[in-house]
Amino acid sequence: MVVALGLGLGLGLGLRSSGSSSSAATTPRLAVLPFPGTPDASPASQISLLGVTPADIKSLTVKGSRSGTHEGTLTAIADDGGSAFVAAKPFSDGETVTVSAQLASKQAADALGSGGRTKLSFAFTVAVAPAAATTTPTTASSAATAPSTSTPAAAATSPNVAATQSFHSAPDLKPPVMKVSTPDSDLSSGYVFVDSQFAPQNGPMILDPSGNVVWFDPLANNDWAMDVRVQSYNGKPVLTWWQGQVSAAGHGAGKGMIVDTSYQPVATVAAGEGYAADVHEFHLTSRGTAYMTVYQPAQVDLTSIGGAVDATVLDGIVQEVDIKTGQVLWEWHALGHVPLSASFVGKPSPGVPYDFFHINSIEETPDGNLLVSARNTWAIYMISRKTGAILWQLGGRGGSITLGPGVQFEWQHDARLMPDGTITLFDNASSPPEEKQSRALHISVDVASQTSRLLSSFAHAPGLLAGSQGNAQTLASGDLFVGWGDRGAFTEFAPDGSVVFDVSLATPAQTYRAYRSAWQGHPTQPPSMAVSAGSGGAVTVYASWNGATGIASWQLLGGNTADQLSPVASAASTGFETAIAASTSLPYLAVRALDAGGKTLGTSAAVQRSS
Repeated sequence: MVVALGLGLGLGLGLRSSGSSSSAATTPRLAVLPFPGTPDASPASQISLLGVTPADIKSLTVKGSRSGTHEGTLTAIADDGGSAFVAAKPFSDGETVTVSAQLASKQAADALGSGGRTKLSFAFTVAVAPAAATTTPTTASSAATAPSTSTPAAAATSPNVAATQSFHSAPDLKPPVMKVSTPDSDLSSGYVFVDSQFAPQNGPMILDPSGNVVWFDPLANNDWAMDVRVQSYNGKPVLTWWQGQVSAAGHGAGKGMIVDTSYQPVATVAAGEGYAADVHEFHLTSRGTAYMTVYQPAQVDLTSIGGAVDATVLDGIVQEVDIKTGQVLWEWHALGHVPLSASFVGKPSPGVPYDFFHINSIEETPDGNLLVSARNTWAIYMISRKTGAILWQLGGRGGSITLGPGVQFEWQHDARLMPDGTITLFDNASSPPEEKQSRALHISVDVASQTSRLLSSFAHAPGLLAGSQGNAQTLASGDLFVGWGDRGAFTEFAPDGSVVFDVSLATPAQTYRAYRSAWQGHPTQPPSMAVSAGSGGAVTVYASWNGATGIASWQLLGGNTADQLSPVASAASTGFETAIAASTSLPYLAVRALDAGGKTLGTSAAVQRSS
């Protein structure tokens, strides 16, 4: 028996959208993965029965319409998540896979949503891979040609290369110059976490409230870093980001990176089932799992919307992956749930992958469902974790929630659910432009009455129109911290809309998102120093410590031997690099970082000054 699903594939399969079907609430929906009716599952798909143990399953048969019956292993999913069948060989492209199970009890049947029936069957289709690769890495053309100037904040001369800073004590670092338009009057309100793109060096970066670099990690091999932020893993603060190659179409292939407060690797997280993790989301949960986005090409018949019969579509996929084991715990495909006709990207172009959905954020709600943003459908979706059904839709074509005055948004990013049930998002309103400027929105959604109301809107002055990227983060203070995406700026707004902090990166540098958080960095390597000797014993020593926080001042140490040093001079910390001027003829020098209470945080290796 095949349970009726009503998922609404939107691919000419004749099923209605779950968002518009009046019978959706009464139609049995199986808590299984891939969700029944999925039109483009991976050949390496794991088949999951959620909420039941292997002991609850008396028999399980998996049969491909081309590949035949599959042997495999049935194991428990971590944290009582259910049971997973992993086939011994891949499924074949384009085939229909039918899964039949005999459950041991009515309780197990109820857990799976089969209406009490202990015999169940469901099916999904395996994707047909496109004939040719569809991704081309994007690189910053100047990545290997950073200017070799030695001035603290020297500008690159080419208009296509971001002006960079450089440091005597850390000559390998060339972060982009920061312009602070509105200084932050509250220096205790946390550090800023961004990524550097389209700069001589790309990489994750931390800034202090004055806009000074605290930590910068330039990446090799034309890798990019995106979505740099503080999260929690195993009850401890960690720094996370996505790292990998980015395509010209704005999606990527890489992995999630997790480092500790010493910037040492904790875990590297890959997407499962043969997929590559995309740039748009790497969100950790308290369960030791990570939500990741995937952009996966599949061959699809697009004649219904004016495309080719064998066109390539980019599916937007959500995966939850167990960080320790790499096991896929949950997966959702936009194809099979959102119709292609919902997209605003227009008619497909020959030879160009049709990015109809463009998923760009995932937010788990307190009840376990997921809030997902899709740029190219101008909509955010509340998705049932148990069934994959769209529970409601805000924005876009066919939305179930009426948009109140001012709520309309286009090409948006970063939809987040607040503790009070309201939603924030970044309304790009561009590319192509739909409005004169981008905004950060705070929206109230009443699902019962199917209405929405604009609570507040925040825009930059002068106006900025961000063609890509961007985010809005609500801070504990009640302020809103907004990253302006490809405009390379970030702004903190007080609740009344006044600007309390505003910084921009040197053009054309940009950042995917910008976050503000508390952070305590303790690098394992010692501080760095450089010595510039003058005449008559005069010396200027430059001190820095990439990634260290809490430095209030520096001491210059000197001695006749490397292991017998004492203070010679001191200076208050002045950002990433501090210059200490002194007059001494002592042959060995070192620098010591001190906190506000005078406690030693770290000491550099001693160097012998040149004669």
